[in-house]
Amino acid sequence: MTTPPPTPTPEAPQRHSYHLIPMLITLVGGILLAAGSCVGFLGTLKINGEGESWPILNPLFAIGFFVGVLAELAGGIWALAAIITFFIRAASGEQ
Repeated sequence: MTTPPPTPTPEAPQRHSYHLIPMLITLVGGILLAAGSCVGFLGTLKINGEGESWPILNPLFAIGFFVGVLAELAGGIWALAAIITFFIRAASGEQ
């Protein structure tokens, strides 16, 4: 038989979660997607008659690049909002 976990006292400070890991995953994933799509796009270009020409993939790489940039912006805004929230709560005395 297991015992239930102790209930927190009403005076105990509440723990605030800033979701650091999902923020970092969003930022790094956006950077990787944008960089990979950019490299893929440049790899399909035919420059001076050299290189491979797969024109059907170019729109996919362009879409991937812009989705990656948007994901990076979203992660940056999310991180900025978390930092501002942290400082507001610290200034008001909350923990």
